[in-house]
Amino acid sequence: MSDKKIQLFLLPFAGGNSLSFHHLTELLDDGIEAVCVEYAGRVSRRREAYITEYKKFLKDAAEYINVRRRELPFAVLGYSLGSVLAFELIVKEMLEGKPEHCFLCARGDLKNAGISQRYHELSDEEFTQRVVSLGGMDERILKDKRFLDIYMEPVRMDYKVWSQYRYIESGCRIPCGTTVMYSPKDPLSAGAGEWRKLVGGSIDFYELGKNHFFLNQHYKEMADIINSHLLKDTGSRSYGTKL
Repeated sequence: MSDKKIQLFLLPFAGGNSLSFHHLTELLDDGIEAVCVEYAGRVSRRREAYITEYKKFLKDAAEYINVRRRELPFAVLGYSLGSVLAFELIVKEMLEGKPEHCFLCARGDLKNAGISQRYHELSDEEFTQRVVSLGGMDERILKDKRFLDIYMEPVRMDYKVWSQYRYIESGCRIPCGTTVMYSPKDPLSAGAGEWRKLVGGSIDFYELGKNHFFLNQHYKEMADIINSHLLKDTGSRSYGTKL
C-alpha cells in the first residue's frame, strides 16, 4: 500500500526536462509523490518532435499530467515557463480535479511579459549570451561547441513557445493557496507581486538566491518550503525570506 499523501507535478523552465528538479525532489518528504513533466523532444520523449505551438504545448502538458493522476490530492509547481503553464492549466481547468496548492517560481508579471518573448529571434551567439546571463549554465558546456548546440536547441524551441503567449484578462484566478518563489535580482521575475491579482486563494512570497536559476543553489530551501505547505505535520517554519 502506498504511503504517498499527495502528488506534486513539476513543470520545467524553457529547455528543461524531467531531470531539472533532481536535487529538489530528492529532498521532498516521503509523503510527496513528485512527477516531473517531460516535454516532447527530450529524455524519455527524445524521439518525439519538439512542440513549438503554444496551444499544443499546453495541451500536451495537460495530457501528460492527467494520464499520471492518481486518486490522491495533487499540487502543481512551475518554474519560469513552467509557471506560465501552471497558471494556464489551472485557470482553464485543463487538469482533472482542483489542486491543493500551486507553486510559481522565477516568473513575474504575466500582463507585461517583456523582451524575453523576443529572445528566440536573436542570433545563436546573442541568444546564448542572454541565457547565460540568467545564471545556471555549467561552464563546461560553454567550452564545447557541440554540447552547447545540443543544450541550446530545446531552450530555443521553448522560447518560441513562450513568444506566442499573451495574457488575456478573463477574471479567472488560481483558486487554491499559492506560493511564489523568486529572486529580486532576476529580470524575468520583475513584477512578481502582481501574482496577487491572479490568485483567488491565499498567497505568500519567498525571496531566494541571486539569479533566475536559484533552483540550482537553493533547492534545499525550496524543498523545505514545499514540504511545509503540502504536509502540515512537517511544521510551518519560515524558509528563505518570506514577504
